[in-house]
This record gives sequence, structure tokens and C-alpha cells, in this order.
Amino acid sequence: MRNYWYVSLSNRYPQPSQDDPSRIVLSIQIKNRYSIIEMTREATPIEIDGCKLRYCGHGVRNDENIQRNIRRYVR
Repeated sequence: MRNYWYVSLSNRYPQPSQDDPSRIVLSIQIKNRYSIIEMTREATPIEIDGCKLRYCGHGVRNDENIQRNIRRYVR
């Protein structure tokens, strides 16, 4: 399943609104200074600004471009 991957620099993640399905965030890996977030849909501009999200790619976690972008943001 191809999902959207983000790095949150504030350790916050988007919460579902009333018109969203309950599972927009599939998984979160929380670290000390950042979180890696897997979402079923693309984040809105308000979610990107509010949670300090950085887009890493669309696909599966093992894709090379997603791994490269995650490493770039977590340095």
C-alpha cells in the first residue's frame, strides 16, 4: 500500500477532523527530536504548518527516495 511519509520536527502529528476517516495516520515512530509519520492521505497546509511536517515521499517505507529524504531531515 502506497502511503504518504512525513517527518515531524515538533513530535506532533495531525489529528483526524470530523469529516476525515479515523485512520488518517497509520503509524508514528517517535524519537527524541522528531517523529516519522505514515499517513493515508496528503497532509493539508494547516497540518504541515501546525505540526512542522516535512514531506518525504509517497510509496512504501523501503523506497530509496523516501529513505534518503528521511535521513536528510533527521540529521
